[in-house]
This record gives sequence, C-alpha cells and structure tokens, in this order.
Amino acid sequence: MKKTTLLLVFMFAVLCSATAKDTSNPILRFDANGKFKIIQFTDIHFKYNSYRSDSVLIMMKAAVEAEKPELVVLTGDVVCSENTKKAWLALTKIFVDAKVPWAVTLGNHDIEYELTGDEIMDIITELSYCVAKNGPEDVSGSGNYILKVQGSKTKNAEALLYFIDSHSGLDEEKGLGSYDWIKFDQVQWYREQSKKLTGANGGKPYPALAFFHIPLPEYNEVWGQPTTVGVKEEKVCSPDINTGMYSASLESGDVMGMFVGHDHVNNYIGTLHNIALVYGQATGRETYGDIGKGYRVIDLYEGERKFDTWIRIKYKANRDEDLWEPTHINEKQNFVNYPDSFIEN
Repeated sequence: MKKTTLLLVFMFAVLCSATAKDTSNPILRFDANGKFKIIQFTDIHFKYNSYRSDSVLIMMKAAVEAEKPELVVLTGDVVCSENTKKAWLALTKIFVDAKVPWAVTLGNHDIEYELTGDEIMDIITELSYCVAKNGPEDVSGSGNYILKVQGSKTKNAEALLYFIDSHSGLDEEKGLGSYDWIKFDQVQWYREQSKKLTGANGGKPYPALAFFHIPLPEYNEVWGQPTTVGVKEEKVCSPDINTGMYSASLESGDVMGMFVGHDHVNNYIGTLHNIALVYGQATGRETYGDIGKGYRVIDLYEGERKFDTWIRIKYKANRDEDLWEPTHINEKQNFVNYPDSFIEN
C-alpha cells in the first residue's frame, strides 16, 4: 500500500511538472494543415478599472475564441495606466485562461507609468503561456528576442519571428524628432542572429516576420504605390533618424514582413523591395480615430516564403467622442497573398 501511494505521488508530481513546463514555455508549431495563425492586437491603451477598457477585453476574448490562433502578438502601447502591474495581469488573463501562447513588444507609452520596460518584461515573462523574453542585457531596450516556429511533423524550425523594442518618445528640446529609434546595437544584434540562424539552416534564410511598435521611415515610401491597400489618415509617425533596420532585413534576406502599430488611423500594407510593411488595426477603445477598432490576422505557410494577412474591424470607437458601437464589418478587409499578389476585398 505504501509503495502504491508513493508511486501515485511521484506520478502526480511528474504530471504537475510537465504541465508547468508546457504553460511556462509552450512550443510554437505549424498546425496539421501547415498553417500558423497569429492575431496582432496593437495600441490597446488599456487602463485599469475603466469601463472603456473593460469593453475591449470582451472583444479580445471573443477574437481569440473565434480565430483560434497559434500565437497572439501585442505590438505596443498595451497598458497605459496607473496600477500598471494589475492592469497587465488583468489584460493578459485572457490569454492565460484561453491557454494560447502570447508575445509582447513594448510601445512608447507602456513605460510612461509606474514600471520600466525591464520591470514589465520581468512580470509578464513569468506568466503562463507567455513566450516573450526580455532579451540580451547588452542590447538596447527591453524585449529583443526571437521565436522559432517548429514544423507540423518535426521539431525543426520552419519560420522565425523577430521582436524588437522601438523605444519611446523624445523631448522636443533635443531637436531629433518626436520618437526614438531602433538603436544600432539592436540592428547589429539582428544581423548577427540572422546570419547565425541562416548558417545553421544550410545557408538558406528562414521565412521570418518582424514585430515592433513604431514604424520605420520606409513606411512613407509604400503609401501611394499601386499594390498598397488599406487606410492612411495620418502621417507616418516614424523616427527622424534611420539606423538601417530595413536595409539590414533586406540584406539578410529572411524577413518577409514587418508589423507595427503606433499610428491609430493607419492600417495599410504595401511592399518595398519585396518586404511587406504592415500596420496593425488599432484595438483599444481608449485610442483616437474613427476607422474602427479590431485586430490583424496573419497566416504563415509551412515550407514557403508566404503569408496571408487581413484585418477585422469589430466595433466603432473614438476616445475623443466617447463613442462605442458594435459593427458587422467582419469580412477580410485587407487581404494579401504575399508575395504573389495584393487583393482588396
């Protein structure tokens, strides 16, 4: 009897250990159909204990249930609130409860309240199903990291996801523009990691996507091009200083698309020299603008340099008018079969 009890206790301990490992470090993998679906929420501007923010939690929860993604990505300006830690815990509970992996890159407003970027990353990386990392200590910023997506039938990486901290705003007195830039050591870190990973893949660059908050200056170049689709209702609020993140990606040959937020009434997508430059769809009810609130969906294809992406607008809202109403705009509004063609539905 004693041996049986000890065996049961041991088996229970092993089971608990395995469960803890799965929730703290879930594996990203293409599904049986060779697809990997990502939901991009951006510019949520969540405030703790606010009815306007609480309503966006309902939308995000419904989106996760409906889309059934392999990964949720939050591309900055996630929490803009006092009680910052409580706000992060309240918002990310959606993904923890749904048991879906989730990743974060910080925005310019996330670090303006009670916590630094490092402190935020230290908190969220301890939460279940979070796959974000704070990144190397000797590289500028908080949250520079790489995620590998395994094949549907193997443990080998088939795609890469880069996450890069685009930092915050600048004081006007500096005369360097309104926004900070991705630092040269971050660009160098990306170059080194990309080269290393490409070398490990027999010299063939992996299909890759990059996520950060503030758009690069190159986002100006794709607007107005024949293949660009979507909405642009404000200027591209990029840094004035260009440290070469785009050219590094072009030369490295792995990144197919860059996904950002920051500008709440831009949601367009266009290509520049075969790299797609993409805005997400602003998510939060606390954000300005009247083009609707929602999210972007991305489908990666296993074994191909290809992705589909579209936005879903779920409700109308404008913080400046305290407007909120559900909408039935649910169809694929921006669809791109990259790199073959652009189609606007």
